[in-house]
Amino acid sequence: MNLGFIGLGNYAVNHQRAVQENPDLVLVSVYDIVPERADKAAREFGAKRASSIEELAGNSNVDGVVITTPNPRHYDDFRICAVHGKHIFVNVPVTTSRAQAAEMMRLAHEKDLTYMAGHNLRRNPAISHLKKRLDAGDIGTLHSVQASVGGASAYSLTPDNWRYHIRNAPLLPFEQMAVVFIDLILHIMGAPERVAAFMSKRDGAGESPDLGAVLGRYADGRLSCIGASYVSQLGYEITFAGSDARITWDSHDENAVTLIGPESRHREAFDRIDEQYEELAEFARCVETGATPSVNGLDAFNVAAYFEAIAESIHTVRAVQFRSFDK
Repeated sequence: MNLGFIGLGNYAVNHQRAVQENPDLVLVSVYDIVPERADKAAREFGAKRASSIEELAGNSNVDGVVITTPNPRHYDDFRICAVHGKHIFVNVPVTTSRAQAAEMMRLAHEKDLTYMAGHNLRRNPAISHLKKRLDAGDIGTLHSVQASVGGASAYSLTPDNWRYHIRNAPLLPFEQMAVVFIDLILHIMGAPERVAAFMSKRDGAGESPDLGAVLGRYADGRLSCIGASYVSQLGYEITFAGSDARITWDSHDENAVTLIGPESRHREAFDRIDEQYEELAEFARCVETGATPSVNGLDAFNVAAYFEAIAESIHTVRAVQFRSFDK
């Protein structure tokens, strides 16, 4: 499968590695707003450097595109590629707008395109094991989930970084850190009934907020809570609590899942895999077979709906209704 890459910043290195390791993927065209980055990738892969997104999308030799541009650019970049009939893989968050998410789904359906979102945490073997234990009822009745994620990137933000400016990243700790848990909780627990959120600015550089917390309440009384920080030590942890036990995944020292019961504690570590390799391999298979990707436009819509609920709650200082696709 011939790919075009749009956006060659830090995270795109993961996708470049995935292409290098997969003989079925060929990078044939690249574009970045910084020409030097595009030139470097073009030399390394023997690809053509496009002078614009329109040029890359119009290249008949490109079967599908991987979009890893700044979050505010995803929707416009997606539209250009969809209009040109390209299959599309978009890094997350795809968008924070329900309207944009719905339009992206419509365009992909209208053009009969494969549309995949890059929620790579779902592919982690430890997370897959955790979900299997939940599905098997190993913790009894699931009542709540608590997640926390942090990193100190806000201290190194500079004005030339898009995340520095609040107009580009008004929900920064949720968009850049908590998005992986927002998707995972939606995937495992479904859509909440109501959402309440807070954000604050501490001492990170730039205008964007540093801290965030969001609580979800489900119609049956279950609760979810996510804390996100852009000014703390790097770490990810999530715990699902049930009537008989609780189960936790964390990335502090190893990729491990811990099941804790009244009289027992079992911790199991898992190897790490190349999650981006697996994502792009699935993307190529879906393009070839017409299958629906495991993480698709509807998943991206639900995440966007969660972001809209967060923004509305912060603006109104109250809990707000979560509006799913049918609403």
